[in-house]
Amino acid sequence: MKLMLKEAINSVDYHELVDLHEDLEKGGVATKQLIKDAILAKEKELGKLCHVCQSELDPNSTHNYTLLLGPEGLRRKASFCALDCLKYFLSDMEQRQEQLKKKLVINPEMKDG
Repeated sequence: MKLMLKEAINSVDYHELVDLHEDLEKGGVATKQLIKDAILAKEKELGKLCHVCQSELDPNSTHNYTLLLGPEGLRRKASFCALDCLKYFLSDMEQRQEQLKKKLVINPEMKDG
């Protein structure tokens, strides 16, 4: 990730870099908003397909479901076209958690790493 950010910064022209630097010196309010807007745009793009069956979602449908997963700073969004895909996702997630618990019971050293 560090390399990609470095490449992005290197691709910005001088005047924009100066503006970015000034904004960061003042607390980075504009930069923070720019990044927040970009994240929201990416989340909208990711939310166009069902996470399970990959069918295209109709944004006006009342049969779509969306889950927000993860801790506050690292939230992920998973969207589903219908209740059966949501149920499948949740049951699969539950099975993975059970398998992980079994592995931790069998191999307790994994808890530390």
